[in-house]
Amino acid sequence: MNSLREIWGNRFVHYMTELQKYMKFVFTGHLAIVLLFTIGAGGYAYSEWLKEVPDNFPSAIIAAILLGAALVFGAPVTLLKPADIVFFLPMEKKIEEYLRRSLRYSLFSQLPVPFIIFIVLMPLLTATNVAGKTQLILTAVLVFLVKWLYVETEYVYRRANEGSGMWKDRLLRFVLAALLIYVMLANLPYFIPVIGLLMAVYYLFWKKKSAAKPFPYEHFITLEQNRMMRFYRFANYFTDVPHLKGSVSRRAWLGFLMRAPKFGQTSPQRYLLQRTLIRTDDTFWLWVRLTALSVIGIVLIPFPIVIYLFIGALAFASSIQLVHALSGGDDFRMDMLFPQSESTRQPAIRKTVSAVQLLQALFVLITGFIVVGLSVSPVIMAVIVLLISEVTIRLSKEKAETA
Repeated sequence: MNSLREIWGNRFVHYMTELQKYMKFVFTGHLAIVLLFTIGAGGYAYSEWLKEVPDNFPSAIIAAILLGAALVFGAPVTLLKPADIVFFLPMEKKIEEYLRRSLRYSLFSQLPVPFIIFIVLMPLLTATNVAGKTQLILTAVLVFLVKWLYVETEYVYRRANEGSGMWKDRLLRFVLAALLIYVMLANLPYFIPVIGLLMAVYYLFWKKKSAAKPFPYEHFITLEQNRMMRFYRFANYFTDVPHLKGSVSRRAWLGFLMRAPKFGQTSPQRYLLQRTLIRTDDTFWLWVRLTALSVIGIVLIPFPIVIYLFIGALAFASSIQLVHALSGGDDFRMDMLFPQSESTRQPAIRKTVSAVQLLQALFVLITGFIVVGLSVSPVIMAVIVLLISEVTIRLSKEKAETA
């Protein structure tokens, strides 16, 4: 029987191969363009805002809340499989060797999120004279230590309680982490050992509790399966994931958009594509999220040029993702039952996505009029959405035809 170290090594190699297999489709050219424009627009707006931020802005409180939230979330990555309930039983006393490696990977895979947030917050903390260079370095060290402790704490809490009551555990740890970050930034060093001691006592309490209970295989296996399913659903926005079955919902409240077909007057392709778009959960909610981000961006971003870049990037993302989602599918589709050639499908996809993006442009236009008022700026926003969407749809169509 292989040692647990070898089992972890083999599974980790397979896991990284699986990640690379799908991530190469995620970070393609169109997503790079969206990220470039989004990060560029956000960075420009942020830098302009920092020039006017007042010294009494509560940057320490905001940093404590954001970093506290980033430090709290992060379930352990165990790479456990359903068969391990039986397979690992003879080695249960040695399972800690396997879990030590899983917790080590969990720590380093989850560190980027709090550190990226911290790096983004550094100019704000400097602009408001909250923290100097030494204080920022000490805060970074503190972020690392808290994240390490919280990865261990979440593991022992889940092991002791089989995952029940996680919201209470995370709420308590969030309060402690936010307080610790705040007293560091507020230059109140005397409170740091007190809060750190509370964190350590909380961890040791659940570690002792977990040691007295058998390892909850079912909980950690379910946790791992759910984590991978979230990744597969995300990857499915960019490429077909064969073993992922998407969920569908009727959405009767959108029935007015799905009129009954009229014999000889309704295109079978458009009829089915409209229902596919509305009733497929992943595709429908993807478009809703991107449209909502466009609306939120108009409300929150104070610079028109940044808004134009932001909504243009999201219009591009919406169009390319919808075209991909509607062009893909199983080996058998309902439109194959209709006496129409395959060549009618691509024009129907183009018309369907164009109609949906027209609706997105309408939301942008209405939001623009509400926020900016009656001016030419909201019209420019809507035109940008329509123009970029149409260009993206046409380019996607040409690429599909040449493929």
